Amino acid sequence: MQRHIRHRWFSGVLLAGLIGFLLIGTATAAEFVDGGDTYRLESSQVIEDDLYIGGNEIYIDGTVQGDLIAAGGYIEINGVVTGDVIAAGGSIVINGEVQDDVRAAGSGIDIVGTVGDDVIVAGGGGPAGNFPFQIDGRTIEQGVRIADSARIGGDAAIAGGEGDVNGVIGGKLWGGMGMLRLAAQVGGEANVAAETITVSPDSRIGGTLFYTSPEEISVPDGVAERVVYEQSETRPDPSPVSKIGGWVIRTALVLLGFALVGWLLLRFAPRALTRPASAIAARPGRAALYGLLLAIGFIFLPLISALLVFLMVLFWGWFPGIVMFLFLFGTLALLWFLSPLVTGLWLGKQISTSMGRGDGLLAALLIGALLIAFIGGIPFIGWIAYLVSFIFALGGLATMGRADYDDTLMGATA
Repeated sequence: MQRHIRHRWFSGVLLAGLIGFLLIGTATAAEFVDGGDTYRLESSQVIEDDLYIGGNEIYIDGTVQGDLIAAGGYIEINGVVTGDVIAAGGSIVINGEVQDDVRAAGSGIDIVGTVGDDVIVAGGGGPAGNFPFQIDGRTIEQGVRIADSARIGGDAAIAGGEGDVNGVIGGKLWGGMGMLRLAAQVGGEANVAAETITVSPDSRIGGTLFYTSPEEISVPDGVAERVVYEQSETRPDPSPVSKIGGWVIRTALVLLGFALVGWLLLRFAPRALTRPASAIAARPGRAALYGLLLAIGFIFLPLISALLVFLMVLFWGWFPGIVMFLFLFGTLALLWFLSPLVTGLWLGKQISTSMGRGDGLLAALLIGALLIAFIGGIPFIGWIAYLVSFIFALGGLATMGRADYDDTLMGATA
């Protein structure tokens, strides 16, 4: 049966690249580390367990005999991880060896070393340009880059704004990007979709090359056994004025919603926002780690929810079962959509403090929420802002009951 991969499906991989890898069970025993500003596992060190780590900068030069679950601004793996790597951060660099799977999401992802099995990654960038940004003085180049030296034993699923796919991929390749440059040796077939696709004469596809793009490209002879092209759906480009106007209206509506809900919470239940925001401000690395662990734990939510709904229907009937279903998933949806209130308050206070200003809580919340909404509106990478906001908000809620932080935001007024 002829296979055609829609561009719309590949854009979904962008979310699956981060959420999909969360559908993996966690270990029953592990070592938990709050890395703080900088964490480094020295080359002579061996951790004989899974490692859960959060911090601004994370360097794994030694050996982790288990899985590595990491969240931070910059994550670099130079040593050996015998299990899976599950990582989320601004930049993720794999120079060493991962003997099992890699599942990662970040603005910039570089795979230079060896991955024993499958790779699922999502990164930033895009056809409009790769805009570097700074994290703690380090310049982060957006996009996904698989180097010539990279060796991937299994399949590779790559999503994001911009990608360079080189090296050796033992299995199949799936790619959904804004801009894709392909020069890899792929053992199986390749299914790619992008606004702009470039295929190098050095590429070798073991099976069929399926590609989807607005226009048919010239694929060099000998690259694949067979080449199948499908034109992506095209729509008339709106004028620049309508694009800007639509973006302004959407952002204004989002900000208005945040302002209204934020004002109500600050007016009647201020600690619902200030406590988790203060917990993030006190220990952002710890909040990121706890938030990532909770996000991973949501794998069990559908299973538990299905069981509870089944029991409600069995003993009390359909109506209580439906109410239970709506309550459970409605709670998760509220956490997702309202997380920018918590994260925005934290960001806004950081910005105000760095500028020497003493803005009130509502002003700080609007500053931070506007920043999240602005980044969230950027094509291809905007979703990362909301996902990171969700993870930090979960971490803040999880750690706000601990006694080892100062409630630094409680002194401000709305």
